[in-house]
Amino acid sequence: REWGRYLTEQLPPYQRLNAGEAAARLTGTLQEIGFAPETVAAAGGYQLRLHQCPFREVAERHRDVVCALHLGLMQGVLRQLPAPLTVDRLLPFAEPGVCIADLTVSRDADAGPADEAPV
Repeated sequence: REWGRYLTEQLPPYQRLNAGEAAARLTGTLQEIGFAPETVAAAGGYQLRLHQCPFREVAERHRDVVCALHLGLMQGVLRQLPAPLTVDRLLPFAEPGVCIADLTVSRDADAGPADEAPV
């Protein structure tokens, strides 16, 4: 998660993103790293399809570690953005050559990161 936060520009406190904008920023970050992501609208949010894994050979042998790191990276990016979007699961190799992350639009659009106390 820290890696994702580090890679994500801090927005001014008055700026809020909607779910689509947050999905686009997450997609952009993953594109820069080399995941060849594609965002597709889905019921309740979005589906993020990762067509390329920069660590594919390692991930094929150690999914539990590599894929957990990638899930945490995505969670960190979204927590850094004040946006109503979360990623709760990543399905490694859900299709041949494609990993899929489910992005969910939260009900409370004004909620900040879960691990920060209100000011």
